[in-house]
Amino acid sequence: MASEARRPWHQRLAGARPYRFEVLTYGGALVTLLFLRSRGLHYGWNTISHTFVSVLWTLPMMLVLGVALRALAERLTGSPVRPYLRAVASWPWFVLWLRVIGGFVGYIYAYTWLKVSVPLLRTDIFDFELWRLDRFLHFGVSPTVLAIELVAGTPLAWWVDRYYGYWLYVVPLWTAYVYAWTRDDARRNFAFGASLMWIAGAWIYYAVPAVGPCYWSPDIVAPIQEQMPLAAGTQWNLWQQYRGMLESRGGVLRVFSPALGVAALPSLHVAAFVYFTLWSRRYARRWYRPWIVASALVFFGSLATGWHYAIDGYVGALLAWLAFRAAERLEPAARATAGGAEGER
Repeated sequence: MASEARRPWHQRLAGARPYRFEVLTYGGALVTLLFLRSRGLHYGWNTISHTFVSVLWTLPMMLVLGVALRALAERLTGSPVRPYLRAVASWPWFVLWLRVIGGFVGYIYAYTWLKVSVPLLRTDIFDFELWRLDRFLHFGVSPTVLAIELVAGTPLAWWVDRYYGYWLYVVPLWTAYVYAWTRDDARRNFAFGASLMWIAGAWIYYAVPAVGPCYWSPDIVAPIQEQMPLAAGTQWNLWQQYRGMLESRGGVLRVFSPALGVAALPSLHVAAFVYFTLWSRRYARRWYRPWIVASALVFFGSLATGWHYAIDGYVGALLAWLAFRAAERLEPAARATAGGAEGER
């Protein structure tokens, strides 16, 4: 072990065995690429370079923000900050950070390219069936319509519009926060569950293609659209690309953005927040209750904005639970202590 510790970090990295989250993530990305190519889509290195270039510029920011947030958390809880900063200023910590961030980029690749390709691969959609199932589960009432009626014409519409849009920033921020810990087992555990959740979610998009209430029946969101300009603008942009992809089936798709995929089931907005809730209950208990509230609000927002059916959120929550349980078994980590502080360190 002593001789191993004296080896340069890059040699230790080169000889390190792959962790299970890396096998899952990179294997999932490779399977996704091969599947898309087998279906006649000419995806290759261009998709890999596009994804890495798009994400690469955010990585230094994620590192700085993650460490800053962790240092702030240490300060606010009365813990000394210097021991934490000394721990992260080490090659072993940074090497694992690079590896979990590599997994982050890997599952973004698999998720993004499979999701955006669904309209090129499937000609059917299941919105009618999801609509009927939603009403059946809720005794003839559509939760989406009910949520829209509750907030239409009230100040809540403005608030929900912005809160739901913050999801785009909260997910990478929390990921940066977790990956800035000094607990290697917790970082690997989180990476495995997140990879499984996003990759599996993309495959469900392919298996059960649906566009969501705001597209399948635009009249549903008509009463609230002007009061939610952020959601309405995003929905319009995504729909323009979706229509363009439908028109290009069997031809050449020359211009499109991989980030503008349209899919409803499952709601990965809900899945991500539920996963954070489950994970926090085990490893970061001070954040457990805030994440419960955040998950409930994002579920309500998914309905009130017209993006999703309620069943999308239920399936998303189930997916998050399954991903969490799989991570507990395949990339286990020690449970947090009763106070939570030591478990988070």
